[in-house]
Amino acid sequence: MDQITAEDPGAGWYLYMLKLIETGFRPSLEQALSAHGLSAAQYTALSVLRTRPGITSSELARRSFVRAQSMAETVSVMQERRWITREQDPTHARRLLLHTAPEGLRVLAAVEEPVSRTEAQLLEGLSREAADQLALTLRTMRRNLRQLNNQAP
Repeated sequence: MDQITAEDPGAGWYLYMLKLIETGFRPSLEQALSAHGLSAAQYTALSVLRTRPGITSSELARRSFVRAQSMAETVSVMQERRWITREQDPTHARRLLLHTAPEGLRVLAAVEEPVSRTEAQLLEGLSREAADQLALTLRTMRRNLRQLNNQAP
């Protein structure tokens, strides 16, 4: 198979489509989350912490695609709601490590079905094979993006 070039189907088209998809599903996702008292930023952060417990707030910000200052506010609210806990890093006294608390896991479980429904609507019309290929493609793009960002000055 030939490699994709910047000319096919037009420079910037893939980036534009990715942005359209992201902004297009956001209202449905936010509606599903708000019914359970969650913002999209909080959902992302809790989801990241569920799979990567024990990271710092700055690492959580990077993995959640927000600035450290925005994450500090999100973390503060989530801690007040007892969705997350902070503990001192035993190897570095000045670092605080974040974990999803039982209440945070309960909130994530409550939104699992509506989030899955939103995702299923987004994937409607794709065969299982096409959805699997899309997952592989997205992982490849994510890996490529990491390499691109690591090369940036």
